[in-house]
Amino acid sequence: MSFLENLKEFFSVAKETNFDLGQIYTQTPDGVYSVVLVLAAILLIVVFFIRRSVKISSTVKLVSQIQNAKSFDEYNSGLSKLAAELPKRGKKVADSINVQKNDILNKELELLKGFNIKEKIEKYQQISSQYALIASNSKKYSMDELTSYYEETSKTLLSQNLAAEIEEYYTNSYFTLDDVEFVNSIVTFANSQDNTDEILNPMIREINSYSYAFNLDLFKFTKALSKDESNQVYTNCTEKLNDVLSSKEDKVSDVVLSYMLENGYEEDVYAYVSGLENAIYLQDISNNLFAKKDNINLDLAFVANETKIDVDYAFHIDSLITDNWRDLGYIKHIIASPRVLETIGHISYRNVLERIERLETEEENNKAIAEALETARRAESIANEAKAIARQK
Repeated sequence: MSFLENLKEFFSVAKETNFDLGQIYTQTPDGVYSVVLVLAAILLIVVFFIRRSVKISSTVKLVSQIQNAKSFDEYNSGLSKLAAELPKRGKKVADSINVQKNDILNKELELLKGFNIKEKIEKYQQISSQYALIASNSKKYSMDELTSYYEETSKTLLSQNLAAEIEEYYTNSYFTLDDVEFVNSIVTFANSQDNTDEILNPMIREINSYSYAFNLDLFKFTKALSKDESNQVYTNCTEKLNDVLSSKEDKVSDVVLSYMLENGYEEDVYAYVSGLENAIYLQDISNNLFAKKDNINLDLAFVANETKIDVDYAFHIDSLITDNWRDLGYIKHIIASPRVLETIGHISYRNVLERIERLETEEENNKAIAEALETARRAESIANEAKAIARQK
C-alpha cells in the first residue's frame, strides 16, 4: 500500500479499536510507521521554526547588544557575526540593523579613540570590510536605504574618518624614532588606496617643515626609515637630508654633527666640513669641533677646506706631528692629506718628509738587524745540535 493508504488504514483501525495502540500495531504496523514518520516530520518542522525564531531573536538582540560592547574586539566580533547572520535571518534582522545603523557606527568611532594611528589603520580597515559585507548581504532584502548606507560608510570610514585620524596624527607629531612604525603604517595604507598622494603629500610637507640641519630627532627618524617600508617618505627625507649635508652654504647643527661622528656617519661629516663655503658657519663649527674630538680625520677635513677662517691650522698640525713623531703611519696620513702642504709651508713639509725618510731608514735598518740576529740565533741552535750529536757518538 502507498503511504497515504497506510495513514488511512491507521486511522480506520484506530477508530475501531478506540485508539488501542497494541491492537493498531498488530493490525497495521505499516500504518503506525507512517504516522510516526508524519509526527517526526512535524516535530522537525516545529523544531526548525522554533530554532529559526530563536536565532532571529538572538540576532536582533545582538544588534542592540553590539552598542554595549566594552572593547573593540568585542564590538568587532559582534559585527562580524552580524554580517554573517544577516542573509540567513530574514528581513526582521535587516530592519533592526537599519533602525540602529547610526548608533552602531557611533559606538565603533567611540571605541577607536584610544588607539594609536597604526592600530586605528588596522581596525578601520577591519570595520570597513565588515560594512562592505553587510551591504552585500543585505541586497537580498531589497532595502536600498540599508544597502547604500553600508556601501557608502564602508568607503567613507577610510576616505574621511581614517583620513582625519591620519591628519591629526601627523599635525601633532614631532617625527622621532618612535614615529617610524606609525609613518610606515600610513605609507602602507596610502599605497593601497587610489588617492595615495592626497594622503602622503600633506604628511611629507609636515615632515619637511622641521629642520633637517638642526633637528637631531628628525635626523634619527630619517636614518631609521627604510626604502621597502617607508617608500615615498624614505625617498623624500633621505634626499632632503643629503641636500643639507651636500650644501656648501647651509649650517648643520654641532649637535647633529657630533651625533653623526659618534654613530657611524663620519665620512658624511668630513665631506660636509671640507666643502662648506660659508665662512661664518665654518668658523662657528670649527670653534666647537676643530681639535676638540680627538679625531685626526675631522681636523684634516677642516684643513682641506679652502675657506678662510680664524683658526691656526698650522700650529695644530705641527703639534700632532711632533707629539706622534715616531708613528710613521700616522705622520704619512697627515702629510698626504689635502692642503697640508699649503697649511704648514714648504719648509715644515720638507722637514717632515726628511723625518719620514729617516724613520723609514731606521725601520729598514732595525728590520735588517732583527733578521741578522734571527739568523745568528738559528745558526747557534744548529751548532748546538751538531755538538750534541757528536758527543753521543
